[in-house]
Amino acid sequence: MNSRIINSFISIAALLFILTSCRELVSDSFSEYPPSPTINSILVARKAIKVNLSTAGKLDSLSLPAINNAEIKLFVDGKFSEALKKSGEGNYTSSIVVEPSKTYTCKVIIPDEDTILCSQTLPEPNPIIKIEHINIAGRDEEGTTYPAVKFTFKNDISKRKFYEVNIKYFIKHSAWKDKEGYMEERSVQISTITDPVLLNEGLPILLFSNELIQDSVYSMTLNYFTGQSSSSGGSYRTTLFPFVVELRSVTYDYYRYKKQYYLYEQGIWADGLTNTTAPSPLYSNIENGYGIFAGYSVFATDTITPEPYED
Repeated sequence: MNSRIINSFISIAALLFILTSCRELVSDSFSEYPPSPTINSILVARKAIKVNLSTAGKLDSLSLPAINNAEIKLFVDGKFSEALKKSGEGNYTSSIVVEPSKTYTCKVIIPDEDTILCSQTLPEPNPIIKIEHINIAGRDEEGTTYPAVKFTFKNDISKRKFYEVNIKYFIKHSAWKDKEGYMEERSVQISTITDPVLLNEGLPILLFSNELIQDSVYSMTLNYFTGQSSSSGGSYRTTLFPFVVELRSVTYDYYRYKKQYYLYEQGIWADGLTNTTAPSPLYSNIENGYGIFAGYSVFATDTITPEPYED
């Protein structure tokens, strides 16, 4: 496997998407490679740019040395805007917020290293024009009912576009003694995927392109769980909470990275018995370095409260 690609695998995964797991990391003997600078940044429309710089040198190392002596110059549509400010170990932040349809380029200057270049243009957010909640869309293997969200959005058949869906729900916790209650935000667990566009992607994640969508509008149905259920009349039903649907219009680089990250994670956290142990490569779009510089714009619905179950 190409050593330069290997270096980028672990640095990106460890910095952006380190997730908890009940499985153990597969142990093996890995070779060491020349240290390589890595840049990691996910741009989000209406938020400031945040960049993390580190050095990766060994595949099984989760302790990545931060790079604190870099100069990062930010250009907007080809014009110099500002130098990012140091904001923590290996972290740099801009004072301006990202806007869709503008091109953001970072020139990263590290002593004794080649100048790193990365660039990205976020698409405009795509509106959801209709949304419906289905309290009982099916039952799982244990007989617990699960709900679904059906949403309709516009589609431009003349362009290849890429999307990610995130459904957030809100749990209101009661006050405890003299403290006020608070609202906890969580993401739903996806149940059985039945939508043909998502099935075409081949992975159980809510990331897709409009490759199969032939009409100017499209309706997608997502089955989900909230992780809680209650008994009624001898059967169990998923507990419903107020929720928001985010339709993220993502860049091609983001789409490529997230798909490869899912495969990478399945390999790196495999148990060696029921899962394979070969990690897949992670996508990188950095010139003279490694990592990811990508992003998305968001269209979010208002908070929707499902109607109570009919007893």
